[in-house]
Amino acid sequence: MPSFISPLDRNYISLKRAALLIAEDQRGIEPSAIMDLFKHALFAGEFEDPRTPVLAANHDSDWDLPLLRMEAPPSGRLCPPLAVDVQPQEYFAVKSATIADVLLERNALPGNPEDWALFSAFPRPENAADDLRHTLARIPYEAFPAKGQAILGNICLAKVTLGGWMTIKGYDLPPFLRDVRPAKRPPLRLVHSRHEETAAEVSRGRPPKAAWPRIEALIREMYAANPETPRSVLAFDAHKAAAAEFDEKDLPSLETVQRRMKRILELDG
Repeated sequence: MPSFISPLDRNYISLKRAALLIAEDQRGIEPSAIMDLFKHALFAGEFEDPRTPVLAANHDSDWDLPLLRMEAPPSGRLCPPLAVDVQPQEYFAVKSATIADVLLERNALPGNPEDWALFSAFPRPENAADDLRHTLARIPYEAFPAKGQAILGNICLAKVTLGGWMTIKGYDLPPFLRDVRPAKRPPLRLVHSRHEETAAEVSRGRPPKAAWPRIEALIREMYAANPETPRSVLAFDAHKAAAAEFDEKDLPSLETVQRRMKRILELDG
């Protein structure tokens, strides 16, 4: 995954910057109104819809999905314990379910944390993840606390994806999106913890993390109860539950769990 996206990179733009530029181009529209539009599109899954021409043409790449800045997996034994907001961070390609879970975990949703307790319960009620995204899509952007607005505004999007989405919606393209072309990009770099087993290490006989059997069992149980649950939510919920039962050294990273979802569920696609 990209560890850093420069504000000078012409291929990407943060949603808050895009909202400001579009509002400047469209007289009478406030940036917050554009952010409300973006927020709805995020949780409605419009920026991840495979029917979008840009995403359909690059279906094997995550580069054109929303990119959310999150804590990077531990990279060394001597890293000091740090608060979430000062930990080393990288950008990760995400979908709406992951964005919703991050806002939930960071207490960055409107109202009080207890108002959202139903969605953070484990195991989650059936269709809870879909209900959460449906609800967040319809809550006004300005109702989110400053922390939530900052997380949403700092999400980056490929300009070609944003331009394709605006074209599909029938919106006039602002100057910064005109004549944007897909860029040739290398595969996203996969981030591993230094002490996390890779497939090659396992093949050489290194034992897997102790929490793996429990995580796999949780994922299969939740999938059997509700096969419509997005894989990212299954991975997140199982990893969170295992974290309450195992020491950190015995846990694989969340990113590793997400990469192995097809194998865990024995799915073809």
